[in-house]
Amino acid sequence: MGAVKQAIIEVDDAVCACLRIGRTLNQTIRDLRTEFNKRGKDNPYLLDEDLIEDKYYQFRGAEWVSDKS
Repeated sequence: MGAVKQAIIEVDDAVCACLRIGRTLNQTIRDLRTEFNKRGKDNPYLLDEDLIEDKYYQFRGAEWVSDKS
């Protein structure tokens, strides 16, 4: 699997984990920044606030739709 695709999947997983425990968008951004610094990861997408925000609302919207079904 490509390195970029793997990096995006890592962001997806982290955002989903934050949503599962009820984190806000700002808390999610902070958590991913902390994760980047803590592990010394070479994944710049963990610091991309626009990407994180897009993923956050994408998953939150999907969660909201599934709750209405």
